[in-house]
Amino acid sequence: MKTRILHLHDIPTTKCRVDLRLKELDYWVTSIEAGNLASLQQRKFEIVVLDVPACRLKPWLHEANSRFVLPLFWWCEERKPATTAPHDKVDGILCCGMNDNELQWSLLLGIKSFQRRLHLEREYSFLASKFEEKKLVDDAKFMLSKLNDVSETKAYEMMRTQAMNERKKLIEVAQAVLRTNNLSSKNTASPHLKKYDYTQ
Repeated sequence: MKTRILHLHDIPTTKCRVDLRLKELDYWVTSIEAGNLASLQQRKFEIVVLDVPACRLKPWLHEANSRFVLPLFWWCEERKPATTAPHDKVDGILCCGMNDNELQWSLLLGIKSFQRRLHLEREYSFLASKFEEKKLVDDAKFMLSKLNDVSETKAYEMMRTQAMNERKKLIEVAQAVLRTNNLSSKNTASPHLKKYDYTQ
């Protein structure tokens, strides 16, 4: 089965058309104006090629990234020497001066680059969520230690025991501690923290 490529063009190149080059390499290519991306119905693509000037690359990359989780390539027809690196979401660059073999290799390497980028983005998202969870647990531990006049180590053990007894995640217990104190703060004029019944 042919690889499906979505060719998005802003001001399409005329001297060396990327869509024709890719079709000659036996790819299945759909070409649409970038401005019509929102109305695109067919979404079963495997590669996206952005045929846009460098000055408009960043916004179209953002738009493409919001709609597709696919390798993103830039068809570069810039005549001026590069002064800055392309956006970090670009997985590969194709240009008119490449021969057929170079285009094929660039596409394969770009797909590998996309897979690495996707892995790193998912790993970053996972670590960020774990960091936020740890921060919430630490906040709840501190709050519980003040509410019950115990050490933070003891407060952590209290939360962990409750989590095991109720078959809940530790983060769920921590959120309950913080939520309970927030409700208590709203419903009382007392400046003092109220004790949290960790058995409820």
